[in-house]
Amino acid sequence: MDDEPDVRKSLSNFLTKLGHTVICATNGIEGLKTFHSQSFNLVITDIRMPGMDGLEILRRIKTIEKSPVDVIVVTGHGDMDNAIKALKYGAYDYLKKPVNIRELAITIERSAEYAALRNNYIRLKKEFQERVELETQTVRGEAEQLWAAYIEEIGLDDLCVYSEAMAQVIKQAEKYSVDRSVPVLIEGESGTGKELVARYIHHYAQSNALNPFVAINCGAIAPELFESELFGHEPGAYTGATKTGRMGKLEAASEGTFFLDEISAMPLNLQVKLLRVLEEKRLYRLGGVEEVPVDIRFISATNEDLNQKVAEKRFRLDLFYRVNTGTIVIPPLRDRKEDILPLALRFIKRSFARKGKRFDRFSPAAERFLVSLPWPGNVRQLKNAMERLALLRSGNQVDVEDLSFIKKLIPPNDFTLNANAVLGRDNFDLPEDKMDIDNLNRQIIKMALEKNNGNQTRTAQYLGISRRVLQGRLRKMGLARPSMGTFQKRKSF
Repeated sequence: MDDEPDVRKSLSNFLTKLGHTVICATNGIEGLKTFHSQSFNLVITDIRMPGMDGLEILRRIKTIEKSPVDVIVVTGHGDMDNAIKALKYGAYDYLKKPVNIRELAITIERSAEYAALRNNYIRLKKEFQERVELETQTVRGEAEQLWAAYIEEIGLDDLCVYSEAMAQVIKQAEKYSVDRSVPVLIEGESGTGKELVARYIHHYAQSNALNPFVAINCGAIAPELFESELFGHEPGAYTGATKTGRMGKLEAASEGTFFLDEISAMPLNLQVKLLRVLEEKRLYRLGGVEEVPVDIRFISATNEDLNQKVAEKRFRLDLFYRVNTGTIVIPPLRDRKEDILPLALRFIKRSFARKGKRFDRFSPAAERFLVSLPWPGNVRQLKNAMERLALLRSGNQVDVEDLSFIKKLIPPNDFTLNANAVLGRDNFDLPEDKMDIDNLNRQIIKMALEKNNGNQTRTAQYLGISRRVLQGRLRKMGLARPSMGTFQKRKSF
């Protein structure tokens, strides 16, 4: 680009003889339009031109558009300030007028070599980044597979969330996992997954994966061995103690998590010692004289009412306050019925696959039957039932008849009137096959009598019937005792 025709013509002829394709522009505006109209490898521009000077063209190409195309500027004699400014804007080089054609040829050749090196660098960098990304994805995929296998190995793959109630449980677990110093008490019936939630708290941060998770069930340890199991012992501390001594479970869980299941079964004499460990982070081994420091996250669980245990003087109040700084309550399966079918499907598909069988679906009647059950054993009972079903069933569809064995595993009282099927509500469930209305009436009357401590008048009022009608039904049930008037009438005969 140059506004002087003679300069444009002489430079164009020279560059054409060197084998280059040259397109000329008479000013900066025309040159910028031409630059945008097609692809170029090099731009040569004079600085001083009408309309748009060479510095503005350079600024737009290199600074605003950030084009990789090299720009060589041509400056007048003594115009060094503009030459320096051009280099700051990103010019590859500058030449002084009148242009030395030999110097121009050398500058163009160097520019071409530099462009080739730059393009090669960009290509290699792109290939390197693509390779790194591919390897990263491979490593990430392998890491995810290993983590998934690890989660399955420790049983956490069974911790699934399908209901809002379980979503709240998981939300609380994640919140408590942040601070290892907060003891957590998990409450729930047997089979609801208390240990799974405890493991989730421990493993929520993958950085804890290598830290120990030590679990102990208070109800499964003989009282005389309890203290040694928890605190360990020194050599010869008691008859039968090992000669080398042994580390206790609390010490083994240091820098990790100690999970104490069924804490309500812990002997009273050990509760005060456990309280000291929680408060001071130190313990004495059985028979030891030196304190052993421990750094543990403490999680406990119970399927009993600890408040009631405290009232009965079977659990220390101070320990109760300490262990339930954070509390998580896992609802029973019957109170989160939306979890039943997804969990059943998950368990049965896995069980069928392990036995080389194919499972397609539950029939609608089978689905209604599964949801109608109270599941007193909760998720554990549902999982065991699906595993047994995989053994018994060979077809790929499960009908309600295939589930008949489950009735035998549920106590009749739980099956007929479970905790969620309260009469008087709109959402109680009916048995799938048939209903024994007489048996149901008998159960209702028995439960109403118990509720009113055997008082027939209050029971009749509660049931909305007369006392005489109630007595008639009691006689049919063989539960009525003759009144004094009836006894006297019979005696007079």
